[in-house]
Amino acid sequence: MKNSTYKVNDKALNNGKQTIYSKSVTILNKELTEVTLSGILENAGKAQGFRVYVQEDSIPIDTSNPPENIIHIIGDDVFVEAKKYNYHLNPKFDYSAFSDTKKIAEIEKSIANTNYVTSSETIAKGEWTVVFAKPNQWATLTILATTTQKITNGETNGEDIFYFSLGDSKPSYLEKLKILKRFNVNVFNADPVAIMNHLIDKRHAKDKVVIIDRLIHACDTNNRQEVIQFSELCERFCELGGTVITLAHAKKYVERNGVPILDGLELIQDNAHCVYYLKTSDDIIKMINIKQRTKVKAEVTFQVGIGGLPYPDLFNSVRTLTDKQAAEFFNDLKQDQFAIDHEEIVEAIKETILNGINQRTALAKVVHEFTEDFRHTIYNVLDKYEGKLWRMTRGPNNSKAYLII
Repeated sequence: MKNSTYKVNDKALNNGKQTIYSKSVTILNKELTEVTLSGILENAGKAQGFRVYVQEDSIPIDTSNPPENIIHIIGDDVFVEAKKYNYHLNPKFDYSAFSDTKKIAEIEKSIANTNYVTSSETIAKGEWTVVFAKPNQWATLTILATTTQKITNGETNGEDIFYFSLGDSKPSYLEKLKILKRFNVNVFNADPVAIMNHLIDKRHAKDKVVIIDRLIHACDTNNRQEVIQFSELCERFCELGGTVITLAHAKKYVERNGVPILDGLELIQDNAHCVYYLKTSDDIIKMINIKQRTKVKAEVTFQVGIGGLPYPDLFNSVRTLTDKQAAEFFNDLKQDQFAIDHEEIVEAIKETILNGINQRTALAKVVHEFTEDFRHTIYNVLDKYEGKLWRMTRGPNNSKAYLII
């Protein structure tokens, strides 16, 4: 009869009886009118010592004798002393019983066992993820390619994927149909909300992945009520074990730090479980996380083939770079850009070395006179490309001399 989610004060009466809390107990006066807790507290002076009947689980009580159970008010606590038990009518709720500190092992296990619907570990199963980008940033290509890679690997059933291409041109839609057919993906150009509701109603949402391309065609992203309704739909779908991916547009302007802004109400980003944005440069796509509920990759880099490839070949060319590959790529890119930015200095250094002036100080002096760049910039270029464009040797008094590689 004791409820473990409540903390009864079993020291207050100290009469040798067990103190319990029971939701099913009813307190009645001698006229068999219910005596409520609020009524007792409002009339504490009269209620103290008042005798009442105690009825458990609507079991009939013996009213042939006057009530013998006594109300006790001690501080903020209200008790009814009965024959077997002390009934604590207003114990404190034991919130600690529901604290997530009791679930640390369970939460650790769920993090370690997170499943993803994309090969890049960016979209967690059972969540609503928003991916947004400016036009022509390969958002659709990236999501479809990494989702179907999971199908190819045998980790996902193609028939569990529902792709909604909304507002697409007919030729582009036809291309996607032909590509996704071989993966057994379900492809539609309308009614994502209706199909999601049907899957929810039939309790078939578990393990289903809905990709909506683009969100603006499924709901008015600037209408608060529509966003709330769509968010609730996604929440219900995910609660049943489904996954929702909505591709969205970025606004024309960006944050001060260059980060794009999701088009529509901020409520979309607030309600979604996970949010990514995309940035592209030539054949490189960066997918960057700005909100997560489950463990997902903070940043992923993809590389695609370019140079006028038809869409099917472009689709097949998408590959995820490892963190090491991405770091090496961007380091090389920075060096290439550095060389471009300092091309005049690089060429001046080469020519000066070939003309026989290769001692560090003298070399920098000649290049400075020719380019009029700061000497510390020239020294920086010398150090940057040491071992790449020229090699350095040491002479007397630890002097430095350079030779073209």
